Amino acid sequence: MRSRSTRTVRRATATAVASAMVMLVAACGGSDGGGGGGGGKNAADLKIAFIAADGSQNFTQEMLEGARAAGDELGVNVQAIAPTKLDGPAQVKMFEDAMRTATDGIAIMTLTPDLLTRPESRAVAQDIPVLSVDVPPLPGSNVTAYLGNDNVAAGAMLAQAAIDQLKADGTTTGKAVVASPIPGVAPLDNRAKGMAQAFQQNLSGFTVVGPVASAPDPTANFSTWSNLVAANSDASVFLDSGDAANASLARINRDAGNKYLTGAFDLNEAGLQAVKDGVNFASADPEHFLKGYLATRLLIENALGKNKLPDGWWVSTAHLVTKDNVDEIIARQQSRQSRLDWYRPTIDEQMKNPPIKPLDQAN
Repeated sequence: MRSRSTRTVRRATATAVASAMVMLVAACGGSDGGGGGGGGKNAADLKIAFIAADGSQNFTQEMLEGARAAGDELGVNVQAIAPTKLDGPAQVKMFEDAMRTATDGIAIMTLTPDLLTRPESRAVAQDIPVLSVDVPPLPGSNVTAYLGNDNVAAGAMLAQAAIDQLKADGTTTGKAVVASPIPGVAPLDNRAKGMAQAFQQNLSGFTVVGPVASAPDPTANFSTWSNLVAANSDASVFLDSGDAANASLARINRDAGNKYLTGAFDLNEAGLQAVKDGVNFASADPEHFLKGYLATRLLIENALGKNKLPDGWWVSTAHLVTKDNVDEIIARQQSRQSRLDWYRPTIDEQMKNPPIKPLDQAN
């Protein structure tokens, strides 16, 4: 269970051929939930899918674990699937297949929302409930339910931790480099925007370079960040809005003798270890497990006629991981059940008081 101080920190609100590239787990358990066709259905008969973007990355793995946890808890056979790498066309194929096999509801987290717009609109036209997760749906999709972070606030949260450390050290002037791994993907861009704004508003003596492009692939990300650090040798802060940079920036900073403040998003193992070792000053956790769980539970409860899908933006929470609380987070990450136990107070609170804002405010 989380401590009061941990809860305070985490409230920062205010991230091949399809059938051969699938990570698929069927989850079963006990209870019931909510669905697209109305009452009279049994949980065991529901057909629900959660389709994420890139099975090689931590953010997808966390979401799928959350989806499985919801299915297990509510007694629903949930398809929790993703391409084994970032592959928009493969994900489109998975979504189109799910339109036949998951007619009670589909949760979709995509980094190529333009490719999913038409399939999503067809699913909506067929009365299949569709819930976008982490990346807002594009207008042509006709999807009106979205669950995701306040990404500007999450980016500002990470940057503010760096600012606080700089001020504590008496540093009020300098240079910070901010990057997004996939420019044009709204949540990643908005995280980077929040980082830049935090420096501009709260440490005006710092020059901000960017947001510039890094890369989503770990190898390309390391290469890009190596070049960015070399080109900005006078900078003291390097921040990325994506997953792969946790390892990239930690390696670069370690090799440089920990002379920089480096941080990124998500919870891959290398990133958590880097925070524990003090190499990265922090990591921003968008709580992807929680999003996977909540999205799947909302679809299930909708399908069973218990609750309707939200009409608008369900604002999910983010959490700052630092050396002070990293051991707690590492313990949380040990199993699906340990994650579920840790998140339970937030789950109960949000299901009781849904945090809904208009969809056009989503960032």
